[in-house]
Amino acid sequence: MIKFFRKIRQKMLTENKFGKYLAYAIGEIILVVIGILIALYLNNQQEEHKIQKQQLNYLRQIKVETLSNLNLLAIEKEELSSKLENGYKLLNIMNSDSLSNSLTELEMSFSIYEFQRKDNVFFYENGALNQIIYSGGLKEIKNDSIRALLASLEGKLTEVRLQEGQVTEAQENLVNYFYQNGDFRNLADDMGFNKIIGLDSSANKKGNKSLLLSKQYENYVFQFVAYGTSLKNNEYLLFENEMKSLVRLINKELAEK
Repeated sequence: MIKFFRKIRQKMLTENKFGKYLAYAIGEIILVVIGILIALYLNNQQEEHKIQKQQLNYLRQIKVETLSNLNLLAIEKEELSSKLENGYKLLNIMNSDSLSNSLTELEMSFSIYEFQRKDNVFFYENGALNQIIYSGGLKEIKNDSIRALLASLEGKLTEVRLQEGQVTEAQENLVNYFYQNGDFRNLADDMGFNKIIGLDSSANKKGNKSLLLSKQYENYVFQFVAYGTSLKNNEYLLFENEMKSLVRLINKELAEK
């Protein structure tokens, strides 16, 4: 093709048709420029398609991870709600002589054990998000609202962790007080742990209802209820709403593509 154009130019020059040659040269330049522009356009379109495909892949990964985190948070909230319900129950019992007298040692053991179950820690999964951030992929997500939410999650999670730490501290106070002042052997009997490890029931049971008369134990229960309620109704709720908003935005973005 280049040789063809060259022959035409040479023929025009030998025939002394400079005006036609000049017009032809300009036309040839225009064609070359148009060809370059078309090539750039196609290349940009291909690159844009690649970025958009990668963006959709990132959004799908984040959505799957966020839905998993919502399920994990729901489990943690249910666990915390059970402990809080037990805490409210104990505070009401401590405030009433008739309720204290009617409470059995077995019921007291179940209430004490409720505080000794696992700590309240929301196991947040962020492997996919971290990979996207560290690879610089966050800038490829065009939706400003989604990017802003993703960027703010770390700070929100820090607030959750701080409140979880206070709840854990309150729970540890309850557990430590019980170990120092309660009857662990009686608790183990009532919960069936002694049978599991092959120990006979205690012959000299002290019982644990005396804890209901302890103002310090009551203060620890109140502390746990106060911190736990804040965690459930504030930090957990806010983080849950942020994640739900993120899923809604991603669903909308995916539907438009």
